[in-house]
Amino acid sequence: MGHPDNTKPLPPLAPGPSRTFAPHSSTGVSRPKKNSTACLACKAAKRKCSGPPGKCKACSASNLECLFDPSRDLRRKVAVKRTIQELTDHKDLLNVLLDTIRSADKSDCDKVVDIIRNSISNEDVARALGSPATEFDDNNGLLTVNALSILEDQDYPMETSDTGVRRPSDPGNITSSPEEIHVEITQPPAVSSYARITLESLCDIPLFEVQAKPWTQVTDDDYLVSHLISLYFTWDHPCSQILDQGAFLAHMRRGNLNSEFCAPILVNSLLSMASAYSDSPDVVSNPGNAFSRGRSFFCEAERLWKAENGRPSLTNIQALLLMCCVLKSQGQVGQGWLMLRQAVRLAEEMRILHPSTLSRPKDKILPEIERVRTITAWGIFHLNSEMSMELQWVAPLIYPASDIKLCGNQDFEWIPYPRSNHITYDKRPARLPDVREGMAQITEILIEVQNLVLQKGRGSSFEELWRQAEDPFDRLTAWLGRWPQVHELKRDPIPQVILLRVKCLHTIISLFDLLNDPSQPRLVQQARYYQVKSAEEMAQCLRIHREWYGLKHIPSQMVDAMQTGLRVLACQLDDSDESRQAFVELSRFGTALRKRFKRIADTVHEIRAQALRQNLKLPSEAVALFDDPEHWEGRGA
Repeated sequence: MGHPDNTKPLPPLAPGPSRTFAPHSSTGVSRPKKNSTACLACKAAKRKCSGPPGKCKACSASNLECLFDPSRDLRRKVAVKRTIQELTDHKDLLNVLLDTIRSADKSDCDKVVDIIRNSISNEDVARALGSPATEFDDNNGLLTVNALSILEDQDYPMETSDTGVRRPSDPGNITSSPEEIHVEITQPPAVSSYARITLESLCDIPLFEVQAKPWTQVTDDDYLVSHLISLYFTWDHPCSQILDQGAFLAHMRRGNLNSEFCAPILVNSLLSMASAYSDSPDVVSNPGNAFSRGRSFFCEAERLWKAENGRPSLTNIQALLLMCCVLKSQGQVGQGWLMLRQAVRLAEEMRILHPSTLSRPKDKILPEIERVRTITAWGIFHLNSEMSMELQWVAPLIYPASDIKLCGNQDFEWIPYPRSNHITYDKRPARLPDVREGMAQITEILIEVQNLVLQKGRGSSFEELWRQAEDPFDRLTAWLGRWPQVHELKRDPIPQVILLRVKCLHTIISLFDLLNDPSQPRLVQQARYYQVKSAEEMAQCLRIHREWYGLKHIPSQMVDAMQTGLRVLACQLDDSDESRQAFVELSRFGTALRKRFKRIADTVHEIRAQALRQNLKLPSEAVALFDDPEHWEGRGA
């Protein structure tokens, strides 16, 4: 028997109003947007906020300042960017602080401690130490971030907490998971931390203002080129004069590409050398390689040299000499030597070294051209003698036929740049003519030392070499007596004057390097004594430079002497406290320069390896200066 079906059909719905479709219009009512963040006042009161954009209702009613800080919303890119920036700032400040403590003596360390104790904020400490710091906690910075965030929010839909929707068109979408955020933070920031505008760069006033065009294709920044030119003529040119400062600057400002005293290849070579003294991020070709300073300018100079096809000209010779110095400072001594030989070949073709055999009558040479040619000839002679001695390769050049006095008596005022921007210094004479003559005298003695190398190679006896070494040693000692003494250098501490005394002491060390025959222990001990005393006095000279000008700007010509002094003193640390203190002083310079000149970085590494290998007891101050302190446990004295 079947069950009756109790289901009844539902009655039909009553017809509703017909649907109308309005055309799409931009004036249609849009969905209300949810605010993803509240102003600071509403956050503190834990109430709903009606802004942004504009002032929220609660702040308007209370007549309060309405500030929005999107960086407190951890879902936003600005929060992660701010975190990255703050971490970078703190890391930079820590590195500067550690470097200052490592390279400073006790009195300077006490000053640093006083600054830290008396400063209210980290920004004050950073400014005192010369480290750029981001002042992000002030209202101006907050208003700037707020304005930028509002501008973004007007163009893109806001992110909402309930849906987790992200802006689809955001470049580099911000991650939402903790794991992704961790990965994002470990990546380097899009803008280098070194590219921030610092107070020092804003206040920097180059000593020489020149234009980038038409001299270089690497940059069109006139300030950068002026900055590098000023660095070169402050720290490098006075110590190794291979061009005439007045003629070069005058012709560079004229912008004439047909000038005899200025050319693109010379300018790019000079800028490459000057980059070693600059902390600007614009001179670093590879941000991950500290030794890439000036590489772009050097490559441009190389390209221009290839285009010259070996054409002899005064500017080409000067450019090759500068390129040689760049290669030498970066540890490529062999490549630098080849560049020097090309400069020598061009100089011989142009009869610069021997003007008596000029193809045109001497009376037709303008005095300015003759002066610049003479300066360049002696610059070649100095550099050739130094590199021949260093490489133990005998490649003698006869003395330039033009007397050194033909370089002229023109001098310039000298002031330490860029330290003069924030510390008052009195302008002093650069003493360029005196430095040229002093360098010529030392080089003449160095030629005699090179002759001893030749005699030793021919098998001369130790006694004969010792006897022949007496004359150059007496001449070097007499030269030191005529040049300003250490106590006099303290009153007039011009780097190029300090350098000449260091050069003479370095030559004494090189002289006695030849006299190391183990069969003559008494004479070898005497030679070692002269070397150690010279290295100790060298450290005294460098200490004067550090006390006046710091460790950031040191002429590259001091690098060779510094390397030699470190090697001499490393094995004589048990002899006296003077030797240990001198080693510490030279170590300060070594650690400060190892990020600028690869040669000194290699020397620091070599001495560290030697100390580990031979179990040398280095002074504790020197141990603290070297990297990787964990490798030195138990080795400090």
